[in-house]
Amino acid sequence: MRQAYDSEPFTFQMNLRTRFTEADLQGMIHHAEYVKYLEIARIEYWRQLGIGYREFLAMGLQFVVAEVKCAYLKPVYFDDVITIKARVARLTRTSVTFEYLIVDNSGETVMVASTLLVCVRNGRGKPYPMPADHLNKLKAFEKPGTIEWKAGKAAASD
Repeated sequence: MRQAYDSEPFTFQMNLRTRFTEADLQGMIHHAEYVKYLEIARIEYWRQLGIGYREFLAMGLQFVVAEVKCAYLKPVYFDDVITIKARVARLTRTSVTFEYLIVDNSGETVMVASTLLVCVRNGRGKPYPMPADHLNKLKAFEKPGTIEWKAGKAAASD
């Protein structure tokens, strides 16, 4: 019996139809494609909050992926429609941890994942504080009591 995953805390979801180029010779979606799905969902999540990634880059900031954790529970096949659910689980001044559920048409969870993103200034590898309005939008979008917030140190200097 498969473990049930609670989708209640997830504030964002999008549907995606898998493509032929993402499938292996057995018709299953290749494991590396799922990381791309997480990125697509993350960009759409930001967009829904009114935070365009181009705007972020124009401010001299970017996110680097510091960690990806994935558990593949059930295969997905070419031309399946999947739902990707995303939420911010943990937030600091310089990093954000997203959690994801990917479910198939029957509502069964096919993957659970998380990514840790660190905000940095363009061309530098050191963590850098996210703009306060971005942090506030993230906190406001998530359901009360579902996000871990760690204030951390004051703004870093260059």
